[in-house]
Amino acid sequence: MQVQKSRRNIGLWSVAVSLAAAFALGAPVLSSSALAAVNPHVSEAVEHAKGAASHGKQGHADACVQSGEEALKHAKAAGVKNPHVDMGVIHLMEAVQHGKAGHADACTEHAEGASTHLAEVLAEGTTSTGNRVFFRGGAAGMTSDRAGELVSGQGNDGTVGYYIGGGAEFMLSKDLWGMVPGVALVGEIGLEFKRWSSSPADGLANLGGPAKVQMTMLTASVAPKVKFRQGTDFQPWIIPAGLDFHVISPTSSQINYLDMGVQFGGGAEFRVWKELWLGLDSRFHLASNQTNTVNNFWTTGIYGAIGF
Repeated sequence: MQVQKSRRNIGLWSVAVSLAAAFALGAPVLSSSALAAVNPHVSEAVEHAKGAASHGKQGHADACVQSGEEALKHAKAAGVKNPHVDMGVIHLMEAVQHGKAGHADACTEHAEGASTHLAEVLAEGTTSTGNRVFFRGGAAGMTSDRAGELVSGQGNDGTVGYYIGGGAEFMLSKDLWGMVPGVALVGEIGLEFKRWSSSPADGLANLGGPAKVQMTMLTASVAPKVKFRQGTDFQPWIIPAGLDFHVISPTSSQINYLDMGVQFGGGAEFRVWKELWLGLDSRFHLASNQTNTVNNFWTTGIYGAIGF
């Protein structure tokens, strides 16, 4: 009885820890830019900095100082770690110092610099992250059938079928780490199910009657995706090489069902509305044939993606 109670307590603790971990990992994490975008102090700092610049242009150094001090107060109160915020604070301090010395022109110049940097923070916060969840489907075909195998039987000589799948993309860099503007690198994680043409066969999997021996495959993949024309509504992309893990069904004649390989692909996507995208997707999967069967295949279809 005591053992069962201990096991129940351990189970409850395990569930609690698992839920806590899932919540922590699944909770949205805002970047410094996103935090700034929802921080009212940043917006207030921009408005007051613009006001200081306006007063400075009119030659009113005292008014430039007053608005600059208000902008500085809000910029510091934002509490956001961002280079543009830091530069905004520096410009505002210079603006106040020059304004107190009666230098209206210098106060104006630094106030404008502050408003430019702080406005950039707001723009960053409203820019798409590039992260997406997608769902895809279409036609698929094997380069070799599985007819004549012990399990699948003699009659399963079909090579075409369909696929459905989904996954997520995570933006790694929108400009290849500063090397190529407009070209992004995305990491894709996907899961895909394929159903090949199946026929009644006489294999071991069909000893009970004339029903079809269903030919299927499940693929999990991780791949880098290079996307072009960042910041536009039409973005072509390629997959130079990605990693695949396959599960074939039925098992091979050697009773092996796990395989691995690489994939190559290309496509393009178009923004339909806000962060809703539609695209075309074509890939070729080259397997290492660990199952002693040829598991190479291609897919071509469409997909829908939602940015987050």
